[in-house]
Amino acid sequence: MSTPTQVLREPKQQAARGEATWASHFKREALKWSRTLHIYLSLSAFAMLLFFAVTGVMLTHDNFGMGLPQITTAEHTLAKDVAASRDQTAVVNAVRSAFGITLPLTQFTNDEDQMELSFAGPSRHTQVVIHRDTGVAEGSFESRGWVGVLADLHKGAETGWVWRGVLDVVSVWIGLSSITGFIMLLALPKRRALGLLITVAGTIVTLIAYAIYVPR
Repeated sequence: MSTPTQVLREPKQQAARGEATWASHFKREALKWSRTLHIYLSLSAFAMLLFFAVTGVMLTHDNFGMGLPQITTAEHTLAKDVAASRDQTAVVNAVRSAFGITLPLTQFTNDEDQMELSFAGPSRHTQVVIHRDTGVAEGSFESRGWVGVLADLHKGAETGWVWRGVLDVVSVWIGLSSITGFIMLLALPKRRALGLLITVAGTIVTLIAYAIYVPR
């Protein structure tokens, strides 16, 4: 037969067991989802992670001298009505047709005596100057080859909004992959201490490298 004290204790014990069960369930679910997200986020971003690793080394070492700009020039005479025009669309279309330019227009300057047009894309830059009095258009074409393409893709320079969006998504994936990996580490008692030590050590080394060796 239960005593009054035992009767009072049983609901508290049941509540404690319920809280422990809920906490254990939450921990298992968090670990399961962290493991799943970590694996599939890492795999889905594998190609981009490898791309960033390779191009990051290239940028750090100035592309190993393989991305030096190659500059060529060309000259065409445009129709006088085009040279005298204030219609940007007509001028741009005439310049594209004359020089075979497919890059997006990035700048258009319309002065009294001349016009300047700039076109740019990954690893390529084109500048055209049109003299209004003669209709002569002088084009300068700069290219840094496939190495320059990789470098600009890494930086998102002159790549368009879609590629910049890809970089944003991949950056979020990398962040989530790091967080889920850290959660998985915390769930491993035997490796937790060493893992945290390595994390702290890596952070300190990074901060020291910046504080001492980066010119300011």
